[in-house]
Amino acid sequence: MTETSRPSLNLDGEWALTLPTSSSALGQGLVNVRVPGPWTIQVPGFEDSHETVRYSRTFRLPIDWTSGQKLMLGFGGVNYAASVSVNGVAVGEHVGGWTPFDLDVTDAIVWGADNELEVIVSYPPETGDAGTPSAAEVPHGKQTWYGTGAGIWQSVVLEQRHHQHLTALVVRADAESGALSVDVRLAEPAVSGQQLTLSTTVCGDAAEGAATSTLTLVDGVQNATITHIVDGPVLWSLDAPNLYDVTVELASDTGVDRQTRTTGFRTFSARDSEVFLNGEPIEIRAVLDQDYHPGSSTIPESTEALEALFIEARRLGFNMLRCHIKRPDHRYYEIADRLGMLVWTELPSWLTMTERGAREGAALLTELIELDGHHPSIVIWTVMNESWGIDLRDAGQRAWLRETFDDVKALVPQSLVVDNSACEPHFHVKSDLDDFHIYRGIPESRIAWDDVIAEFAGRPDWTYSPFGDAERSGAEPLLLSEFGNWGLPYARDQYASDWSEPWWFAAGADWAFGAAEGTGLMGRFESLGLDRVFGSWMQLISALHHAQMVANRYQTGSIRRHGSISGYVLTQLSDVQWEANGLLDMNRRPKEFNEDFRLINGDVAVVLRPDTYSVLGGSELAVTLDIVPPRPIAGYATGDAELRIIVAGETVSSRPVDLTLREESVVTVVLPDTPSECEVAAEVWWNGTLIARDAAFIVVLADERPELARTLIGSDDLVVDWIRALGWQVATAAADSGEHDIDRTAVFVTRAFDARAQAHARSGGRVLVLAEEHGALGDAFDYLPAAKLGPRTGDGDWVPRQEWLRKEGAFAELPGGPLLGIAYEDLLGEFVITGIPAPMRPADVHSAIFSGWLRGAATTTATIAWSDGEVTLTTFRVREQLGRTPLAHVLGRALLAHAAR
Repeated sequence: MTETSRPSLNLDGEWALTLPTSSSALGQGLVNVRVPGPWTIQVPGFEDSHETVRYSRTFRLPIDWTSGQKLMLGFGGVNYAASVSVNGVAVGEHVGGWTPFDLDVTDAIVWGADNELEVIVSYPPETGDAGTPSAAEVPHGKQTWYGTGAGIWQSVVLEQRHHQHLTALVVRADAESGALSVDVRLAEPAVSGQQLTLSTTVCGDAAEGAATSTLTLVDGVQNATITHIVDGPVLWSLDAPNLYDVTVELASDTGVDRQTRTTGFRTFSARDSEVFLNGEPIEIRAVLDQDYHPGSSTIPESTEALEALFIEARRLGFNMLRCHIKRPDHRYYEIADRLGMLVWTELPSWLTMTERGAREGAALLTELIELDGHHPSIVIWTVMNESWGIDLRDAGQRAWLRETFDDVKALVPQSLVVDNSACEPHFHVKSDLDDFHIYRGIPESRIAWDDVIAEFAGRPDWTYSPFGDAERSGAEPLLLSEFGNWGLPYARDQYASDWSEPWWFAAGADWAFGAAEGTGLMGRFESLGLDRVFGSWMQLISALHHAQMVANRYQTGSIRRHGSISGYVLTQLSDVQWEANGLLDMNRRPKEFNEDFRLINGDVAVVLRPDTYSVLGGSELAVTLDIVPPRPIAGYATGDAELRIIVAGETVSSRPVDLTLREESVVTVVLPDTPSECEVAAEVWWNGTLIARDAAFIVVLADERPELARTLIGSDDLVVDWIRALGWQVATAAADSGEHDIDRTAVFVTRAFDARAQAHARSGGRVLVLAEEHGALGDAFDYLPAAKLGPRTGDGDWVPRQEWLRKEGAFAELPGGPLLGIAYEDLLGEFVITGIPAPMRPADVHSAIFSGWLRGAATTTATIAWSDGEVTLTTFRVREQLGRTPLAHVLGRALLAHAAR
């Protein structure tokens, strides 16, 4: 909270904006925009603009104001450089998009008439020179991702102040001593004979009445510190966010200037590999918040909407928001203070390290601490994110990072500092937290995910500098500070009224190997045949949301199983344009299945891991259960807690549990006889309330061998052995068999579409190709447009690949939906088929993949006409995985049944 005794005139609202006519598609380049808010999201076509623009508006002073005092024009934030004039008189300039500034406009103001206010706003150019830094050199955060966000993005206020007034106010609360120290700066140094008295009054919900401390300022003083001791301070915490109002008054010959800050007492520390809030161990359950709001705005649409967002985050089980590489609107920290939400805040990043940029970045972080450090909710400060803007191979830059860490730590001793919130292949140099970002796609990289998390839990060497200069105690708490999965939003609500696509669809083209580009989305949905596979766009989105929940729930459980990991940061709270990994979409609407995720993300967790994800009907299944106690234990030390095991919606067992202990156990359950996708779940109930739940979807299969209308011929012994293991008789084709040596009515099963296979298809036969190796297609598809076996596109981790199987024909009885879950992980082949289907090569696609905004699509199973015959190609590893998973058995039979239909 910030209060003032200063009369003020709010200048927010509609301003005229003039664009350079040379680049404007708006005729004279004159439009109206709202302040506060970036102009670049208000003028279509300029979302990523680096233009210099002119803001203007008129105003009159309030009739009850009297002359003789200073008139100060205050800007909450202008991105990036501002040059201000009033009535044609230049009154000042400011550079930097994240901090407020005041300008003395007393001599430029006209009383009793309209005043013309003009602000020239420029954004750094894409390429700079010796005198002008480029956008890449200045702290800009993610403005290279989502648009520049340029303009007057915070409020503008004209204030009437006494000539001697407070210009800076830095409040610090020390929980151990109860000291509330206030550093102040005066507008002018004190002069001889001037009576100046500085006082602080402390009150609020956490204070018993009001108490005042007073300091008399002597000649020449412009900076002063006044300290107030609170006897037995009441601490700020998540469940009891106790706050103190600190009001500072400067009494002078000309009057009293008053400012108020709200703060709180708390400690936040790291020791013995754990994090402590007010001396109690705490598990950090955080979510990344990029603090972009509906319409791609950098400010919330209202205080109420921002507060609702915080409440929803708490309801979903999070106790911390990681406000990502930007300074948010001032209401952000105020709401966090009031509601009891921890905040991890970060210096806005840059891309290119220069000496000038390094100075500016370090100075900005110091200024942000002075501006925002009084908020008890802010408990972690980050200098760099993922080494953006720093080359850690350079010893000098590593030294700068270490020195900056030390400087920041000295400013915030009761908070934690991270030097570089790292990802592969980057690292820390000196940090209070040993945090790391790890992305792995589910189901494709599930096993790799568990392996790397187990390695991280053991405190590997690779999180710190390999150059011999790491300052690592070995007791820094481990945090998995970014992970998560995508789930496309409904998206149609982002189209214009004429159904033109949102501008940001194209902005993702350079990210995730093109998987983040949305242009042509709905046409791609239809051209890929996904309407036939899923039924409708909404059904596809629902399936993607379910896959996102399953992946996020699984990965969160994997982290929480390791007691050595002190917490995590899920990416992210809400979608931002094309980056669709939020639990909410851009308009703050929850994605489906968030309730399922909430129950893995609470104070208590139960983590369920089956031995396998596919079984035959009626089989027994061993399930490992981990009960993760809360940190702190809080109220869970008493009360009745119960663990329940549920199979296909029916409770099959229950027993009491002690929630103060970490427990691992193994239970055996019996699966239903009938084929289905069966949910096996574990639930923890406490005093009659469900507080934790985890589940796995098990594919239950029937061991049925369909009758085939055709005989089967195998190309080699490996194929023959596979078919026989599936329960059918099969003949082996002679190595030198020619076009007329194979029964034309038979299905020829091969691992390569070679001359024999091509001859069989040419004569009207059926061929099933198990494409296990790179050359499996031979030269059969070398004519244009070429079809190839190739690797999966993208990285499959930050933007996971989605696999689908159309449940028709021989594949109709396979349990589960079209999107393939964890049960299929062992069957996903190394290769995909590109070029089939194509306009010149139509095909019936049975299974395929895509990434992100339906990009990187490729086929994994398809049937195509070949001369008079028919060829079915698949990259599923059904032969190689036979005997390891029942699903390989059943899917292999389905492929043969399809080829022989």
